[in-house]
Amino acid sequence: MIIQAEHVFVEYGTSVVLKDIQFQVNKGDYLNIIGPNGSGKTTLIKILTNLQKPTQGKMTIAPVVFGYLPQHLNQSAKLPATVYEVLKLSNAKRPSNEAIDTLLKEMEMFDLKYHPMQRLSGGEQQRVYIIRALLSNPDVLILDEPTSALDPNFRQFFYSYIEKLNDQGMTIIHVTHDLSDGLRHGSKILELDQEVKFFGTFEQYQLLGHKKGGHHHHV
Repeated sequence: MIIQAEHVFVEYGTSVVLKDIQFQVNKGDYLNIIGPNGSGKTTLIKILTNLQKPTQGKMTIAPVVFGYLPQHLNQSAKLPATVYEVLKLSNAKRPSNEAIDTLLKEMEMFDLKYHPMQRLSGGEQQRVYIIRALLSNPDVLILDEPTSALDPNFRQFFYSYIEKLNDQGMTIIHVTHDLSDGLRHGSKILELDQEVKFFGTFEQYQLLGHKKGGHHHHV
């Protein structure tokens, strides 16, 4: 067990952001967190990454290393740093040049190693942050709507790469609003709208009629 949520509430004054949330994440899970805007997804991630505490209930988190790829990355893109500097200096444990080069090659970014971050496209910057999250050798990788900036070709590559990490035992927590993205078979779904609307496997979710695109047409 890596994460256990028991009756978690988050309230701001009279408004309830998360209501009686219960779920658990085991080692090696691939959990997709879905739900409309304002459903509490971001608040839940803040609790998981220890930026916020529940107002009620209990969130138990095993002592594991989290890698986190936030949704909004543009702040540090304004720094006059190169790709290499961002990767070398951003971790407490300075990663080896070898580890950096390997990931740059895997992400097809090696030629841009000494380019300033400012000169990269949004999708390229996103790849740098993916590499940065992986350099800490995380046990759990949290991806917050990771493909919003990625071009479609790279998006395919990105998801097969994440699935490979998951096959190797890394636990993936993937926040998305697009159900067609990254829903690997055997993965789990946590559907939020203040409270848990659904928690179970992707296959169970489909059986309940949550088909991609939503509506069924009777012929």
